[in-house]
Formats: sequence, structure tokens, C-alpha cells
Amino acid sequence: MIALVIALGTFSAAVVAFLLPNEYSSTVNAVPPKRPQTGLESVVSGLSSALRDFGLTRLGGARTSSGGYDFIVVLQSRSLLDSLIERFDLVKVYEITDARSPDSARALARKELLDRYEIETDAAGNYLITITDRDRYRAAAMANAVVEIANNIARELDARESQVFLAGIQQRLDAALARMNALADSLEAASRKTLMYSPLDQARAAASAIAEAKAQLLSQEILLGVLQERYGDDDPATQQQRRVVESLRQKVQDAENRPGFVGNFSLREAPRAAYDYLRYYTELETMMKLKAAMLPMLEEVRTSLVRNSPSLYVLDPALPAIKKSSPRRSLIIGGAFVASAILALLLALVMDTLRKVREQLECITSTSALEHGADGK
Repeated sequence: MIALVIALGTFSAAVVAFLLPNEYSSTVNAVPPKRPQTGLESVVSGLSSALRDFGLTRLGGARTSSGGYDFIVVLQSRSLLDSLIERFDLVKVYEITDARSPDSARALARKELLDRYEIETDAAGNYLITITDRDRYRAAAMANAVVEIANNIARELDARESQVFLAGIQQRLDAALARMNALADSLEAASRKTLMYSPLDQARAAASAIAEAKAQLLSQEILLGVLQERYGDDDPATQQQRRVVESLRQKVQDAENRPGFVGNFSLREAPRAAYDYLRYYTELETMMKLKAAMLPMLEEVRTSLVRNSPSLYVLDPALPAIKKSSPRRSLIIGGAFVASAILALLLALVMDTLRKVREQLECITSTSALEHGADGK
């Protein structure tokens, strides 16, 4: 009996194992760029480079890691899965025929695809993307398509991010240009009215110094706004930048209001004509410096919008698998053999126990009958 149970269990498992279709797995090895930069990172980098002329140190705080999302979010996105389903007609491949609507069919196909889709990252930062399918060639094509589709999605995300920050910086630049034109008109009117065209050397030095300080302040305020939009008010880099802005604002206020900057008097105590001239002149120079700092950075961000640099580079493309990855028929048959043997032993043990119990009951019954017979005699 034990041999019969083992034979039946093993034979049934073997039949099932050989009826299961072969599955093939293909893996693509992809690496991120050496120095990835999003639109916001280009903005911060451009501001930091341009403001070196103002004597500023490196901007952005002590942040060492690149900001933004983890790329695995793109690899696991519904958009990527739906693109694979549509490109390879996976609803038909997975034989999904009981869906009530196209959306439910796509959802079932997405669930089936997730069971056959695996993403791993190694210590070096590489992405190992594995697709399992009944067709070895389709599995390789799908794995390679994952990288292509993910790069397209990442380009769209980077373009949206760059456009948002570009619009904000462009708005600030337009406001600065409008202010610069108004200051030029005011300076021209003040010069015509007062006939003041060349102040003393001390006044020119004061104007230049205040212009430098205000240019630093405005540039730092713009960078603070960018950091607040991207990282929030509680980020260490934002808080450090806010302290820099407050320090520069205090310096500008001291220069304009306290005596000793251009002499033993403040600018507000100087003759009205000279004060108006210096104020218009310094603000105009500030706007010109700000414009010169922002224009190259804006051009760099505009260039990044049309740049087609991928977010992942294929190091080892996926190839059609030579051997199947599943089912492992030997393990199925071996496991069935062990399970059948255990089941057969348990059945034998139960039957032997039942036999012994029955014999004991028969023995007890016989003994009782003999005792009753003896009592009758």
C-alpha cells in the first residue's frame, strides 16, 4: 500500500509538472548617468556659478546627495506597466478573456505582469530588470523595452520640473527688467533736474559697494525661493540660506542707515539730490548685475528642456534565455515523492493503530463473554 500511494502521488506530480508550460527569464543591466542633473539642480548650479563674481561661497548648504525622486519609482509606475501591456498586447498574451471592460482587463494584465516583473539594485547602483515570459524572445524584448520606456517617462518628468522652475525664474527676471527700465527713467529725470552726472569718488565707491551688497541679497533671496519651492521651509539647506539672507539684509540696512559708510553721516542725511541720484544709480546697477547673472543660467535650463540624455544607460542588454527558469520539474517530482512517502507512512501508521485497537476490543469482548459463561455455570 505504501508503494502504491508513493507511486500514485509521484506519477500525478510528474504529469502535472510536464503539463506546465516553460517560463523563460531575461535580465537587462542598466546604470544611471555619472552626474545626473534635473531642471532644479541646473538652476541651483547656474546660480552658484554666476554668483561667484559677487564673492559668494558655494551655495545650497551641506547637501551632498542629489535631490529628486528615486528612479525605481519610475520603473514601478503604472504608466510604464501600461506601456508594456499596450506595446506587447499582454491582454491577449495572458489570455484575459473574462474581464468586464478594457480597464479591468488592463488591471488583470497589470497584476499578471507584476508577478513576472522583478527589479533589483546592487551595491554599485546598477538596476537589474528581469522579465519572465513563456516566449524567450518576448521576455528579452520586454526587458529591453522597460529601459526605453522608463527613459521616456523620466524625460517628461524632468521637462515638467524644469518648466515649472523656469517659469518662476523667468517671472522674477521680467520683474527685474521692468524695475531696471523704471530706474533708468527715474535716473535720467533726476539727472536732468539736478544736473548731477558725476558724483565724487567717495560717492561712486559707496554706490558700488551698496550695489554689490544688494545684488548679493537679491540673488540669495531668489535662491532661497527656489530652495523653499523644492525642499520646503524645514530643510537644513533652506534654513542656512535664510540665515544668509537675513545677514545680508542687515548689512544693507546698516550701510543705508548708519553713519560711517561714506563719512560721518548716513546716505539718508545727504542732500536730497545726491541721495536720489545714488539710490537710482545703485538700484539700476543691482538690476544689471542680476540680469547678467540670471541670463546664462536661464539659457542652460532652456537647453536642458530639449536635451535627450537618458536617465538609464544599458550596460548589458537582455538576451533570449537558453534554458528555462521554471517550472523546475525535478523539484516538483522530488517534492511530490517525499510528500507521498510521508503521507503513505502516516496512513500506514493510522491503519496499524486502528488494527491494534480493533484487536484489543475483540480481546476484551472475548474475555467478557468467558466471564459471563463462567458465572452462568
